[in-house]
Amino acid sequence: MKTKNIFFINKFKKQYRKVKKNSDWNSIFTGTVPFDNKKRSPWDYIIYCLFNSIKIPNYFYPHHLTLTNKFLKQLQKRFGPNTKFQIIELHFDGHSGDHLLIYAENDENIFLIAIGLHSDLF
Repeated sequence: MKTKNIFFINKFKKQYRKVKKNSDWNSIFTGTVPFDNKKRSPWDYIIYCLFNSIKIPNYFYPHHLTLTNKFLKQLQKRFGPNTKFQIIELHFDGHSGDHLLIYAENDENIFLIAIGLHSDLF
């Protein structure tokens, strides 16, 4: 199983500290995924999938996003001009959920970009 490196963008770190303190996010960090035998939280399950290059289940509704050219250029400046990224958004609490994670990935790395409610991020 191929593992990937996980990097946290500074903006993500600030947002993570904020949502970790918010009681509305307790189910994301302390709840359990309904289909996981190991009873992991949605957060732990997603990090495990990302780290181990496992396909994220459709329950989390992962879908592609288009970010600004400015932001993509910042990522390429940091990680190399030939680095190609897929920008993906997922819902921790199912297809209609409002708890979102936005990340970018390439062959070797995962970059956690943003975490928050839909109204906070867009």
